[in-house]
Amino acid sequence: MDFRKIEWIFLIAFLGINIFLFSVYWNSQHEQSLVTNSNQREDITQRLQNDDIHYKGTISDQHLEGYYLSAEQVDLNEQLQQQTNPVVSNSYSITDRILTVIPIENREFDVKDRKQSFETLMKDPQFILSGDQYTYVPSISRNDDEGIKIVGAQSYERIPFIDETSRVTLDVDSSDDSDHSVTRYTQTMLKDIEPLREKMNLYSEKEILNTLYINNNIPSGATIQEIYLGYFRTLEVREKNVYVPVWFVRIESADKVVQVEKVNAISNQVISNNLVPKVENP
Repeated sequence: MDFRKIEWIFLIAFLGINIFLFSVYWNSQHEQSLVTNSNQREDITQRLQNDDIHYKGTISDQHLEGYYLSAEQVDLNEQLQQQTNPVVSNSYSITDRILTVIPIENREFDVKDRKQSFETLMKDPQFILSGDQYTYVPSISRNDDEGIKIVGAQSYERIPFIDETSRVTLDVDSSDDSDHSVTRYTQTMLKDIEPLREKMNLYSEKEILNTLYINNNIPSGATIQEIYLGYFRTLEVREKNVYVPVWFVRIESADKVVQVEKVNAISNQVISNNLVPKVENP
């Protein structure tokens, strides 16, 4: 037997198999690349449509700007003791830095013009402390089984604090009568608000929706009711709090269950819990 011919036959067969395997590998990689590139090119609005996910209004691709902020929560009890303000003549209590006031005098509220009614009350020093620091925030106000709650918050460069450390909540009676009034309100307040770093570009609504989508935070058949931006507390260092811009996305599932997802607008990471880490000795 000619061993030289056999060697050549095995060599040619070996090369042929390797060429075949390489072609299969290259084709599979090419197909995977095409799928990846196709997914990257596919707009998030198309992805949502494919999963029967609806949204109200338009989804913006605008990049806003925001800061890492630090602020200190005001001791409202101390504030009340330092001034002879008519607010103290009302029935009030303070628990965990939350001031609760029950107005003695009737304070009317026009539920058909909530923004104007809120602003009018905030300008009244006989009704509230430093009310001019708060603006009406319709996104977190509500009218449900618990009644009408009108919410306002402090802001920094027109972005409100969507956080319980800076908030006024008016409880408005929900009777069917045309005349409504404030039955009580709660208040928290921040001071010494300042940026920790330079202003930074924020991820857009489209980008954070894409993050929620690929992390399976938006169920099929759901409706995206609203997307809004606000500062949210992420860290407590002694008496100082650290806040970061956060996108809030209100989602109603197909079975009418409403959830609010949060995405860090600077890092584009989903915030999965509301626990605030505390650092005692930085």
